[in-house]
Amino acid sequence: MGERIPLRIETAARKTVGVELRDGSGFHVRMPAGETSDESERIRLALGDWMKRQARIQALHWIERHAPRHGLMPRAVRIKTQKSRWGSCGPKNDINLNWLLMLAPPAALEYVVVHELCHIRHKNHSADFWQLVEAHLPNYREQRLWLKQHGAAIMQGL
Repeated sequence: MGERIPLRIETAARKTVGVELRDGSGFHVRMPAGETSDESERIRLALGDWMKRQARIQALHWIERHAPRHGLMPRAVRIKTQKSRWGSCGPKNDINLNWLLMLAPPAALEYVVVHELCHIRHKNHSADFWQLVEAHLPNYREQRLWLKQHGAAIMQGL
């Protein structure tokens, strides 16, 4: 969400790795007691799964907010791992979003959601497309610029 968040690792009487984001104290990862094999990989996978779930929740929130305004209803929404794209809109109006957007400020995720929603109407980057984006987000250029300036660093972290 555009901020550095502390990560705390705790042991717990459980069989799987659990992740929770607590206000004011950051991520708490609960590891099964006595588990030491490949701990860092298990933590990385658990955090990735948590972020994918959160990305879907946030994306659906922005879709519910923006889609009805101009009748831009996606057929499906998928959260994916993409190495060079933030999102895409398929020919049948399926929207794919990169879960790495969870590492960017929330407004950047909103911009990408709106961008892909607008591709439901305009399958290009014409002036009409950008007018529709601007109708939803008058300051979209700020988020677009943020992604251009910082996006490569986020993608490299993959």
